[in-house]
Amino acid sequence: MRVSDCTVGVIQLNTNFPRPIGDIGNPKTLFSKAIIRRLDLASVADVVSVDVISGDRLDEMVSVARELENQGCDLITTSCGFLGPVQAHVQQHLKIPFVSTSLLMLPFLRTVYPNEADIGVLTFDSRALRPHHFVDHDIRGVKIIGLETDTELYRVISKDESQLDTDKAASEVVDRVKKLVDQYGVRSVIFECTNLSPYKSKVRSETGVAVFDLVDLVSFHINALNGG
Repeated sequence: MRVSDCTVGVIQLNTNFPRPIGDIGNPKTLFSKAIIRRLDLASVADVVSVDVISGDRLDEMVSVARELENQGCDLITTSCGFLGPVQAHVQQHLKIPFVSTSLLMLPFLRTVYPNEADIGVLTFDSRALRPHHFVDHDIRGVKIIGLETDTELYRVISKDESQLDTDKAASEVVDRVKKLVDQYGVRSVIFECTNLSPYKSKVRSETGVAVFDLVDLVSFHINALNGG
């Protein structure tokens, strides 16, 4: 199976804000085919929370995941890093891999970045991020900073606005990562928020730190499926 023959299903929250190339919700981001299905019930406010989605919202996510599997997807992912708590529940209803969040990379990164302050997380809202969003992996020592309250991306995403100043967003993302480096000395950063990914290259070039996101994790799986 060639990479271009793989099909990735993306479960997207009920949002309409812009998703530049690099965002997992943009079909041009991945080298493989992408089928993007938007949920009806789950909004950003529903998922970016200390609570875990449940009930009808969770049932809809499972239903959409199974539909994507039946459409021939080789792997399914999401458009929000706060969906880690549903990893096991959704996966048990599928025969193909389900990748809920970039935060699943934390155990691996702890192995290759073993020092106390090596790993940072840039998240959409640090006030809501909890250990269960990391699928209950140990987060002691992980340095977390959020976009909340005063950034272009936070406003556009939280209000579901139709216009995004990508230059301003990029500058703010770089500044947040520089803060992680300057204050804590991190050597690697996980982008929890999938909407940060379009600015990954700029962050890497301007900070020199290793940056990991959901696109990296999905690409890892796609390459593992590639037999030719």
